[in-house]
Amino acid sequence: MDTYDFLNIPDSCFIGNTIYKKLFYENADLSTSDKSLFTDTINKVTWLYCLKPETINIPAYKDELRDYPEIEVIEVLVHKDYKLKRIAEIIMRTIPYPMLLVFNLEDKRQFYVAHQRTNQSDSSKNTIEEFIATEWLERDSALFAKLDIKQMRFTNFFALYSDIVDTISIYNLSTIIPTDDNITGAEARELSAQIEDIEQEITSLRARLKKESQFNRKMELNIEIKKLEQNKNKLLGGDTL
Repeated sequence: MDTYDFLNIPDSCFIGNTIYKKLFYENADLSTSDKSLFTDTINKVTWLYCLKPETINIPAYKDELRDYPEIEVIEVLVHKDYKLKRIAEIIMRTIPYPMLLVFNLEDKRQFYVAHQRTNQSDSSKNTIEEFIATEWLERDSALFAKLDIKQMRFTNFFALYSDIVDTISIYNLSTIIPTDDNITGAEARELSAQIEDIEQEITSLRARLKKESQFNRKMELNIEIKKLEQNKNKLLGGDTL
């Protein structure tokens, strides 16, 4: 439990139970490759904490789109960095509660979060919204101090989970550009997405440029890349010249 003191979650929420891979094999309708992914990549899955009204003084939340009766903190010990987003997706779909998913690899951690909404065609299932993930974090990462839940809203579980998602979103952006206290989680996610889209487009154009043999088309691609780099630099707050 000491390794998760930074979350400041009360001991009353501690579970510490192993979630056996059999649960996912039997309930997640996994393909052969997904089963191999779990077998070859994961050492252990642990249900660390369950935050619910009986264990912490926070009410559940429910509206026509969302049902947040509790929040889970789940740890996944892995022995290699391989298709972690796919693993996160499987775990979040199989255990249909909002969760802070923590991947552990040696001395590093990586967080995954995602809001969920009730599937309108099947209320027993949840639709996963945008995945928000950190890079691998060292022990001295500034994010750990920001994830103290006692500094977040206890209005209800949707408010608390939104604060967790926003904290990670803002941190992710802060690793790319300087941020201030006024930026919201939604703004951070939007700006991060714009930067990522531009980077992907630049990568795609550079791949095309390598294969292009016509001089005029090479010039056109170079101009397109230059414009995209200027747009990215502008988003990063740099000189656009």
